[in-house]
Amino acid sequence: MELQVEGRNLDIRKAWQEKIDNEKARLLRHHAGLVHHLRVSIEETASHKSGGYEVRLVAGVPNDTVVVGRKGESVRAILGEAFDTLGLQLKELQRKRRQSHAKVPPATELDEE
Repeated sequence: MELQVEGRNLDIRKAWQEKIDNEKARLLRHHAGLVHHLRVSIEETASHKSGGYEVRLVAGVPNDTVVVGRKGESVRAILGEAFDTLGLQLKELQRKRRQSHAKVPPATELDEE
């Protein structure tokens, strides 16, 4: 999995990078081979209503892209929430793909005539 981490209006702290690396490892364990590219963007916002930080995860999966965004005051906390949500969305995506493949009836000789 290719990982890209970017900070907007701030520098990425070592603790945040460690949290991202741990969450990436967890994604690889639970969804091996599904995510090809993951971009993590952390932005310090000027708005007091948004809590100060915004985290956006963009995961490139075959034939799709999954995007998760979270806002809050603690980067580590919203990173955890965002990765948890991403994991749930990937699990749902895999479930839907399994169901769609199960519904396709196999081709028979009558279909070919």
